[in-house]
Amino acid sequence: MLLHQALRLSASSSGQNTVDVVAFVGGGGKSSAAFRLAAEVAAAGRRAIVAPTTRIAAFQTDWAPAFVEVSGSEIPWDILEQALTRHGYCLLGGPVVGDRRLGLEATQVDLLAQRAASLGVAVITVEADGSKMRPVKAPADHEPVLPDATTHLVPVMGMDAIGAALDERKVHRPERVRAALSLPAGATPLLTPAMAAHLLCSPAGGAKGLRPSMRFVPLLNKADTPLRLAYARVVATLLAAQGVSALTTRVGDPVHEPVAERWGQVAVVVLAAGGSVRMQRPKPLIEVEGAPMIVRSVRTALQAAIGPVWVVTGAEAEAVRTALSAWLGDITHVHNPNWQGGQATSVVTTLHNLPAAIEAVLFMPVDQPFLDPLLLRRLYAAWRAGADLAAPQVEGDLRGAPALFDRRFWNELLTLQGDVGGRRVLASHRDEVAAVPAEARWLIDVDTPEDLQELTRRPFVDEA
Repeated sequence: MLLHQALRLSASSSGQNTVDVVAFVGGGGKSSAAFRLAAEVAAAGRRAIVAPTTRIAAFQTDWAPAFVEVSGSEIPWDILEQALTRHGYCLLGGPVVGDRRLGLEATQVDLLAQRAASLGVAVITVEADGSKMRPVKAPADHEPVLPDATTHLVPVMGMDAIGAALDERKVHRPERVRAALSLPAGATPLLTPAMAAHLLCSPAGGAKGLRPSMRFVPLLNKADTPLRLAYARVVATLLAAQGVSALTTRVGDPVHEPVAERWGQVAVVVLAAGGSVRMQRPKPLIEVEGAPMIVRSVRTALQAAIGPVWVVTGAEAEAVRTALSAWLGDITHVHNPNWQGGQATSVVTTLHNLPAAIEAVLFMPVDQPFLDPLLLRRLYAAWRAGADLAAPQVEGDLRGAPALFDRRFWNELLTLQGDVGGRRVLASHRDEVAAVPAEARWLIDVDTPEDLQELTRRPFVDEA
């Protein structure tokens, strides 16, 4: 994936007259991320400015196609407009002092944000603190220098530091890192994934200066070898358990796209609210091979171990809750009072109730009793690799359920009406759907008495 996609930047993709101000902090690739993000935005046909608020290496001036120097408090607007018109993005900074180039004042970046619409600028990237080229750091008292206009706070950490000692070779200000991790003064243990996750989210570390209005997305950078990617996945899993989305990245690799994987909470939602008109009795409570279908569905969702499991109830809500009494502590119930309006009302009810930390939703129907957890994990893996829509495919035929929808498509799902689910959205964006291989037997539907009788005559056999 590209950075501007994975960070969910609004202005760079929507064409709206808004601006995203993305502040990179920490160590292990901040500069590379700031410049690469700006280049992506320009390549997508929008304008961007790289505007560090900390000193950067003088040689980094050459990383941008154009440089506009700011001396004092005045920004040379005419020169900036010319650079943006010619190149799409540029670096804005102060003069060189020694081997470093001075950064801007935070207020100057705020002024840029205020003038962004007239300049046609969609994204401003900000390197907001220094790390002396180390992959790990903790901020000093004066850091980070965050503009008030900051929309995204992105702490960066190099995965080459995992397993290394917390000393000056890999850490900028190791004493502050030890303090943030509550380690004894002078201790030099090896940096573990758990320590990395804690430091990234600590108010004394990557989350310093975080405000409720900002989107917080750590970059687990230098995930460019199998071992470093494995470390990044462990850190990302720990962050996701706290409701924190993260990206495993390789922003300094010019050959590959910068985002290897995205990690975040994906909710698995069992749709069990319908009136079962065609079945003529409540489908969730019908036993298939010794267990009610609602029990089979919840077991499958929990075994997939993707994320929180939700159950949408409507008709027979109390009976369904009773059937799931053994799992009340493991699942979340949401009641759809408008269930008679069709499946779309359950989809809408779900999206209105999901927490803001949920990045995607995987809808699964209650009437597919032979769904395999492996299929749900494959759908999740497709999302993690960058697919915003994912659905099963059997012998070249794309099916509509179960299916996964990234948050990008939730507004479209909210417009659904009647007895339809997400199939309509999948059909409208077929070219974007990741087709996940599935066994036909996993997708057997039990909709009618005839379907149930067929199962009785020809019981399901797990060929595995």
